[in-house]
Parts: sequence; C-alpha cells; structure tokens
Amino acid sequence: MISPAATCILIVEDEVLVRMFAADALEEAGFRVEQASSAAEALSKVQALQDGLTAVVIDLGLPDRTGDAVAAEIRALHSELPILIASGRSEKELRQRFAVDSRVAIMVKPYTGPMLIDALGSLGVTART
Repeated sequence: MISPAATCILIVEDEVLVRMFAADALEEAGFRVEQASSAAEALSKVQALQDGLTAVVIDLGLPDRTGDAVAAEIRALHSELPILIASGRSEKELRQRFAVDSRVAIMVKPYTGPMLIDALGSLGVTART
C-alpha cells in the first residue's frame, strides 16, 4: 500500500495501455499516481492537486492539445514543478525544443519502468514512502 504522503506523479497519456504501464511502474516504486487522458483533464488535476503534486509526465500527442501546450500551461501555474516529456519523437529535437527550461527532462518512447524512474530521478524526484 502506498502512503497518502507519498510523492505524487501525474501521468498525462491518452494511450490507456501506456498510461497503465507507467502508473504500475511508478506505484511499484512507491509513488502515488494520478492519471489524465487529455490536456483538459490534466490541467484540472493540476489545479485540484496544487502543492500536492510533485511532478508531471506528459505525452506530446494528446487528443485535445499538444503536450507542449500542456507543459507551458502547467509551467505558468507552477514555475518549479518538474515535467518529464515522453514521446516517440527525436530526442535531439525535443531537447532543443525544451532547452530553455531546466525543470524539463526528456524520455523517448518506448521506455521501461526503470527508465521512467531514472528520468524522474534526473529531475530530483524520488519516491517518499
């Protein structure tokens, strides 16, 4: 069982199997996980969770808005919140696109559970169980 005080990660991913995989990997590592399948749902959860949110994992290909736009809106609400971009696009392209924000990390799909945990760790995010 995961403690309610555990580090909370929001996964924003429209592909249900990928979202479930990421949630399972994070929960097994001791994180508390919230999930969103769209930009609108993600932004609603970010506002509801406010300071209880530790990091966000965002897929770039969302049905209602690009992940870039979601990341920008989240950044406007929480200037220091770590954001992990998960995408099948070129890592070089993504690093160039997000280079100005030191609180953004890139993870290329497909990824494994340990890759997800390591990528969050690169942002200073670890599980508090």
